[in-house]
Amino acid sequence: MIGFTRALVLLHRTFRRHPLAQRVHILGRFLTAPFLRTLGLVPVGARVLDVGAGHGLLARLLVEERASEVVAVDPDLRKILTAWNDPRVRFVAGFDPCIRGTFDAVTVYDVLYRLSPQDRDALIARMRDRLEPGGILVIKDLDPGARIKARWNRMQERVADFFHLTAGNYGENDSPEAMRGRLERAGFDEIEQRRIDNGYAHAHIVYVARKRYHRQA
Repeated sequence: MIGFTRALVLLHRTFRRHPLAQRVHILGRFLTAPFLRTLGLVPVGARVLDVGAGHGLLARLLVEERASEVVAVDPDLRKILTAWNDPRVRFVAGFDPCIRGTFDAVTVYDVLYRLSPQDRDALIARMRDRLEPGGILVIKDLDPGARIKARWNRMQERVADFFHLTAGNYGENDSPEAMRGRLERAGFDEIEQRRIDNGYAHAHIVYVARKRYHRQA
């Protein structure tokens, strides 16, 4: 699995021609979120849909060792129009309903809490439809139960909203129980969750859910 130093070198090579402000943002994102702790959740050789891909940081890491192909979709033209080139990655400017076809894995990193509760359910249901039978959905979110870390996250997200750094508006994160309920209602099973925030200022939590091979009656 790719290590921290190698990942830093890879990201430097990928984004070195981006504007300085974007490079700072990308570096800060990498240093404050445990991307490397989640890469192994994606099967080797998988075709991946990355929803809310931003500058494509996760996509770049995935195609280095895990994914065979990534479709990276994000509505923020400031990020998509400066996208880097790689034949294994296709960037799409827009929202996820514009994507067709199915994938072995779908990744949704720090996206759901910027949607309304109704939109969260709708997005998870659409992601189920984008998965092959037996495919996996990986959601990286934040656990609101960690009070001190949650307060820090709220402050950071409000600053991001003030400066219009990302799409959507900040809303409270789902509790693990609420997230599990959303996944179950959408028809996922084999749902797993674990905190991956050791050493980080934010209460990072990852959810992995598998699409049933056959929908139950």
